[in-house]
Amino acid sequence: MSVDFLRCSDLTPREVRKKVLQQISGFLESMGKSIASFGLVSNDLSSFDVENQTSEWLAERSIIVREEDLNAISLLNEKQRHAFEIISHRIYENKSGAFLVDGPGGIEKSFIYRALLADVRSKGYLALAIATLGIATSILLGGRTAHSRFKIPIDLSEGRACRVSKQSSLAAMIRESKLTIWDEAPMSKGSAIEALNDLLQDLMNSSEIFGAKVVVFGGDFRQTFPVVIRGNQSETINACMINYLRLLMLA
Repeated sequence: MSVDFLRCSDLTPREVRKKVLQQISGFLESMGKSIASFGLVSNDLSSFDVENQTSEWLAERSIIVREEDLNAISLLNEKQRHAFEIISHRIYENKSGAFLVDGPGGIEKSFIYRALLADVRSKGYLALAIATLGIATSILLGGRTAHSRFKIPIDLSEGRACRVSKQSSLAAMIRESKLTIWDEAPMSKGSAIEALNDLLQDLMNSSEIFGAKVVVFGGDFRQTFPVVIRGNQSETINACMINYLRLLMLA
C-alpha cells in the first residue's frame, strides 16, 4: 500500500505512513472495527484520530446544498410546513423526536425531506439521509441505504446489533448528526428499526428512544410489507415497523 502512495505522489515517508493507516482504518471501520484495537497507532499519534476522517464523513461534509432544495422551504403547503416546523423545533432546541410521515405516493413526501435536509445542512450541521431501497436513495441528496449507513446486518436472525464501533469515526459522525431521515421505512422489518434504536442509545449513552436523536421515518403503509420468508399473514404483520415503534414508545 505504501509503494502505491509513493508511486503516485511526492509524499514524505511519514505522510505515506499516515495515508496507509488512514486507509486501513477506513477498511476496519467498514467492518465495524477500530484501528485502535490492533495497536497500529501509537499513543503519541494523538492527532491521528482528529485528522483521520473516513470517506463517509468527508462525503457528508462536502455535500453542497442545492438552491432548489433551499427554495423548497418557502414552497411548502400548509400541512407540509406544519410538519417542517415541528421537526425543526425539535432539532434546534436539542430535543428528541421520532416522527412518521405517512402518505400515498404522489403527495410529495420527498419535498419535506429535501427541505429539512437543506435547512439543517445550510446551517452547517450534519443530516443523514437513508432509505430501505437502494433506488430510493437517489431521490435524497447524499442518500445511502440504511444497512450501508448504520451497518445493520442483512440477516437480522443472526443478531440485530449494528456493527459500529463506539470509537470509530462513523460513530462520531452519527453522534454529531442533527437529523436522520429514513425513506421507505414501512418496507423495512421492524427489527431493523429496533437495531437502529439500540445503536443510537448505545452511541449517545441514553435510554431515550433513538438515543434522544431526531429521526424521521417516511413511506406508504399501503405498499409492500416487509418480506418474511415462509411467513404467514400474522408473522408478516408482526414484522412491520409500526409494531416495533409502538413498543419502543411504550418502553
